[in-house]
Amino acid sequence: MEAKYRLGGVLCLLLAGAIAWQGIWLPLQQANLGAESITWMPRATVVIGLCLVFGAYFLTTGNRYPYRNVAQQTLTPVGWVLCAAIGIVALAGFFGMDMLLRSMGYE
Repeated sequence: MEAKYRLGGVLCLLLAGAIAWQGIWLPLQQANLGAESITWMPRATVVIGLCLVFGAYFLTTGNRYPYRNVAQQTLTPVGWVLCAAIGIVALAGFFGMDMLLRSMGYE
């Protein structure tokens, strides 16, 4: 069962890479080429953060430390740490991309 979680972690990391390519990397390439306007997906930073954090968690632990209590339908302390990490990664990605595009002259 642990191998399934680890494989899921790899898939989550691959999904994060694909979304980052489409939502972050390609707009940055357009900006480097001097495009008149750039369209990027700010919501993608949340999905990327979610996939990165859970992908890394599942890949390294294989869900050895459960992040939720199924019977009570609540998060465990590990789950709360994962939620905080997702928020930090998502906010860092959003503000980082925003500041990077602003420094390149885009609004």
